[in-house]
Amino acid sequence: MKYENYRLPGGKTLSEGTFEDIRWQYGVFRCNSTGAGRDKKYTPWRAVKTKLGEIEECDWCKLVEAVIERENEVPLLNALIQWCNEHNYVSASVSEMRKEALQLHASRIFDNPQWIGFIPFNAKYRPEILNTANIVFVRMACCPEAGAVTQEQIDRACSGQISCPHCGRWNSFTILERESIPGTYPFDSEHTSVEHMEHMTKKEADTNDADSPWEEDDEL
Repeated sequence: MKYENYRLPGGKTLSEGTFEDIRWQYGVFRCNSTGAGRDKKYTPWRAVKTKLGEIEECDWCKLVEAVIERENEVPLLNALIQWCNEHNYVSASVSEMRKEALQLHASRIFDNPQWIGFIPFNAKYRPEILNTANIVFVRMACCPEAGAVTQEQIDRACSGQISCPHCGRWNSFTILERESIPGTYPFDSEHTSVEHMEHMTKKEADTNDADSPWEEDDEL
């Protein structure tokens, strides 16, 4: 491994470092200067603040990649890179998308049920994770179809709003079903997608939501 002898801030070696040690807390930028008078030159310096201290950004990226390789999680990183590229709404560069994926990986975003991408990402790349997730079925004010979110997202609702699992807008919601519906778990095949789960639960959700503002439309 290229960075196996690299000494992390605090004296740790790469073999001792964890994702928590090198998790991106915030970026650091400084302008270093050399020389004096007309010969004075400025050089930008970018780094990442971590639990262990500041690590130059280019070194940080390589270190995270090395830890990912050590933990045999390269396929998971590739999945995150693909996910970031699919959600690249600001047309960021390839290198920026890779850096974002490394940030997400080091923070273990895919294990955080509060992440709005927790269900769709894991349904696509790690379906077994959803077998133990606290799935809640909701109907959003913006979209009539039932959708799946996590209980943790409900618990962290901001002003009574969560991100819509369909369109992504933050809106109010109605809880329809807190438990999985027989036949939709585990997520063990390409046919058992989040969309399939929502379709399978729509009738059940309507039964539990007799006062739904869409009930009249459903009967037409």
